[in-house]
Amino acid sequence: MGARGVDARVHLDAMSNDDQYSEQQFEAIVRSALDDLPIEFQRALENVAIVVSDRGAEHHAYGLYVGYRMGGRSSLGGGGFPDEILIFRDTLVRDFGGDPQRLRAEIIHTVRHEVGHHLGFDEAGVRKLGL
Repeated sequence: MGARGVDARVHLDAMSNDDQYSEQQFEAIVRSALDDLPIEFQRALENVAIVVSDRGAEHHAYGLYVGYRMGGRSSLGGGGFPDEILIFRDTLVRDFGGDPQRLRAEIIHTVRHEVGHHLGFDEAGVRKLGL
């Protein structure tokens, strides 16, 4: 997916009936956020699935990283499955969908936050970085 060699996958699962932002529009913002990352970060995501989901309300979250942080420390399991970054469309659109610029900014923030977890930062670490 995207420019500069990023081979992450974007999947849509259980999309909501919220037509305010189409699946394609939301996916395009996620793709743009990934494409705008520094090339070193894009390379680090080559084997990470990027999944757009409408299960954020279940997790009380905008995003979630599942897998092994770089350096081998497990984050929420892992164990042989590909690492995933989940971006939750339902909660992001619910909370920020009334303002397209704010929604875009929050999607970008969420993508960067979850990439930070993949790079090895815990919750305190990504927040300290402003993510």
